[in-house]
Amino acid sequence: MRNLIFEAESNSVSLNFLKEASEVTNSLSDNVKYCVIADAKVLSMHPSFKNQLLEKNCSIFEINEPEKQKNIETFSEIIAFMQKNNMNRNDCLIGFGGGAVTDLTGFVASSYMRGIKYFQIPTSLLAQVDASIGGKTGINFGHIKNFVGSFYNPTQVFICAAFLKTLNDQEFLNGFSEVIKHSIITSKESLEELKSTSQKILVKDTDTLLKCIEESIQIKAQIVAEDFKEKGARKYLNFGHTFAHGIESANHKDPIFHGHAVIIGMLMALKYAKELGFLPEDSYELARNAIDHFNYDFSNIELDAEVIFEAMKSDKKNTEKINLVLLKDIGCPFIYEENSNENLKQYIKKFINEFEK
Repeated sequence: MRNLIFEAESNSVSLNFLKEASEVTNSLSDNVKYCVIADAKVLSMHPSFKNQLLEKNCSIFEINEPEKQKNIETFSEIIAFMQKNNMNRNDCLIGFGGGAVTDLTGFVASSYMRGIKYFQIPTSLLAQVDASIGGKTGINFGHIKNFVGSFYNPTQVFICAAFLKTLNDQEFLNGFSEVIKHSIITSKESLEELKSTSQKILVKDTDTLLKCIEESIQIKAQIVAEDFKEKGARKYLNFGHTFAHGIESANHKDPIFHGHAVIIGMLMALKYAKELGFLPEDSYELARNAIDHFNYDFSNIELDAEVIFEAMKSDKKNTEKINLVLLKDIGCPFIYEENSNENLKQYIKKFINEFEK
């Protein structure tokens, strides 16, 4: 087991990199009461891990449809469940699942008795490199995603490679988009390293994966530690996301992987930066080539320029003008304030016409 500590908003978060699930339960104290909020489907794929949790006398609250159940009703049910199990301020909550579960768990932990300790066991690559780091918690309200939430850090995060083995290729790549993003906004060396190890990554080689995930998390952790409330450099983590949210809106009737939308969003941002004269051609080709080393399937994604553009205008990160994270080079992101909505709309149409799925 490898351990990494990072400081954020006067909290220290312990990141534990593990090969086997048993290493997680072995680290749990016998003197603390644990309540596990778990994705029922993922838990059913790891029966031995469930038995290990029960042997540790953990109470388990299972969620069948995490994204749909990430709401105030489930929040209330969990609070009642914890109260019934006599959880107090000295006890600990654990989130086991993808980003929806870790978001929900963090929000419950920040609210129960005005805040108790919690651990995260993210089981998707997206949750491991993104949702579990940064202290963002939340639930959906009505049709608005993460409308209610808080900033509240876990005490420990367990990154276990064993849980990634059950993901299919496209589910895995869904999360890997964040790893690619972290490299693109950090350095050419980081991006070259991804290219050179792409085959080992794609076959989910344990040691390569843990090294890759650790480096990606370190990148995000450093940015988050410097800008916990997202007032400056943390905004660079939104690279590709403004376009991506527009793409997701164009596919709301038949939802797509968030990470696949982010990859297309990054490609749009890279090409736009090149066409505006910010990003050199060789840097653009490096980023594009690195992405091409991974087998993303975009065949089911609808790209509608009008819908994408309108969704970008209404993005909560924007005010009167559309703000984009663009690049001056690999590792050199900046905030670009778009002054011509018409130019941007025409660019989106052009990109879509030329894009090969």
